[in-house]
Amino acid sequence: MAEDAGKVHVAKARAARLNRAVGELRGMVAQDELWRDARVGFVGLVAGFVLLVISGQLKTMAGELVAIWVTDGYLLGQMMLLRRRHKPIYLAGAAIGLMLANLMGDETFYVAFSFTAAGLVETCAAALMLPGVKSARALLQPKMFIRFVAGACIVAPVLSGVVAVLLLQGIFTSHPFSSFSNWVISDALGFLIFTPVTLVLLSGEWRTLLDRRNRVKSILLLALTGAVATIIFSHTSYVDLYWMLPPLALLAFHAELSTVLLGTLIFITISVPLTVHGTGPLWLFPFATMQDRILALQLFTVAALSIVLPITVLQTQRTALLSALSEGQRRFRNLAERSEEVVMELSADGVIQYVSPRVNTVLGFRPEMLPGTSMLDLVHKDDHLELQRALLHAGATAQEKSAQYRLHRSDGTYIWVRSFIAAMPSGVPGERPALAFTVRDVDLYVVAEQKHLADEQQLRHMAFVDSLTGLRNRRYLDSKVEELLASHADAISGGSVAVLFADIDYFKNFNDEYGHQAGDECLKVVGRSIAMTLRNRDLVARYGGEEFVVVLENCEQDEAARTAELIRAAVESLQLKHLGSPLGVVTLSIGVAHRDLRQPVDAADLFEHADSALYVAKRTGRNRVGRVQDRVTSSSHFA
Repeated sequence: MAEDAGKVHVAKARAARLNRAVGELRGMVAQDELWRDARVGFVGLVAGFVLLVISGQLKTMAGELVAIWVTDGYLLGQMMLLRRRHKPIYLAGAAIGLMLANLMGDETFYVAFSFTAAGLVETCAAALMLPGVKSARALLQPKMFIRFVAGACIVAPVLSGVVAVLLLQGIFTSHPFSSFSNWVISDALGFLIFTPVTLVLLSGEWRTLLDRRNRVKSILLLALTGAVATIIFSHTSYVDLYWMLPPLALLAFHAELSTVLLGTLIFITISVPLTVHGTGPLWLFPFATMQDRILALQLFTVAALSIVLPITVLQTQRTALLSALSEGQRRFRNLAERSEEVVMELSADGVIQYVSPRVNTVLGFRPEMLPGTSMLDLVHKDDHLELQRALLHAGATAQEKSAQYRLHRSDGTYIWVRSFIAAMPSGVPGERPALAFTVRDVDLYVVAEQKHLADEQQLRHMAFVDSLTGLRNRRYLDSKVEELLASHADAISGGSVAVLFADIDYFKNFNDEYGHQAGDECLKVVGRSIAMTLRNRDLVARYGGEEFVVVLENCEQDEAARTAELIRAAVESLQLKHLGSPLGVVTLSIGVAHRDLRQPVDAADLFEHADSALYVAKRTGRNRVGRVQDRVTSSSHFA
């Protein structure tokens, strides 16, 4: 009992230590989560504060709005990359940062609160309309880009502008509509430019700028964009504003997404400050106020981006499709090169378009030797038609077809192969589909199968052949007679059959006189003599011992008797010496039974009648033919 109590105490102590460890671990996790939440909120505060200060420096004059509002575009991009539970924390921190920055700009608390509220409404509305986007490439996919433009660049700025106008009536120095339009356009441009830029920077997509394949081209395109923007906006001599569009379009067509966004940012960074400071082609026009001039710059920027960004979207999609196609081709070739089968692509006419390197192992050809060759030229002439039918069937029905045939190797030999053929529709109406074609080496299997079938055939042959004489044996005879009678059972025309039972006369005496080896030779000679006397369609079998049976199909009774007499005479003419026989030579006694197959015939009954006829021949002197009808008849050698 004391020992059990000790064990219980130890178990309780271990459970208590485990509970304490779990509690400490939970505390550490909670502390870590709290620290993460605090860090996210602090990042939002710093981002909101710093960006608003920078944006404030871009104001053209007191009470007027900047050409492009950076803050909300960045905040939206940052929020899209955060986990769901961190987004409210980040937004709360950003609200504090925005409020502090607004208060630092000598604004009253009400004005600062109004600007902050309008910005938060805009950022939240845009974020709600764009869930699940984690990269600029994903944002610029066609469907998502339309959603981004409609939601973040139109609905959210309009909603924010309405809030701002309602809260700040009487505070704007210009007409409310002018303030509203400037607000909406500047915020829309901020989203359109800085949200993708933020995603590029924070998701790591900017690293494509460092790619060796694109580095020089990207630098040259960015330098061209910056140079053209500087030249255009640094003087006011000519109205050459639209010369800014070609380098931007060139950038959209030939650069990666991150480079396009960076080029757009360079254009904005150069054009806006120079315009605000009094240079550039917009100063050639008599705008009433700076607000109108900034509005014109905004409209031009929108027009430029309406050209550049759709091209970028399409190019991004094209690049993704080409990349997917290239990756698919790479995987296909990788699989084809490692497959045990030879993989080919054939034209609709059976001409080889592509062949995998495995062909070198299977057929001995180098892969570059076969494209342009007709597949049918490699096929054994006896199998040509079978493969041609398979190719036509696969191309016409779009169903997979297989074929087994012999294929030519580079060394001149042929091997058995199996191919699977399937159509690959091109998608172009009226165009015949190409064919996916595989070749598998099955030579060992087919040769082994052929040998197996030959062995089986040999075994079946041996099972039905008498090993001594080479004639059919009794097993074959029984099955053949049953098959013959069954085939005529339902026939209207009927027919006839005759069975001849032949027995060597005094064969026991022959063995006693000359020995069993001589007896075997005698059986062979007699069997060959009987077989040579018959027609090709007639059957002769060794029934057992010295007995032979002949089956004559479609043979009338008189013809059967004549055939039996020919057999008897042929054996007698051999003049095989037989001192144990009163006749002095080897002879046969033969019994004949005949039946009309228009009447039901029983095999056992037929054989019994033939045996009875043989008995008649023996009883009446041997070396003769005996017949049984209703009664036994005999004449000279016929008994």
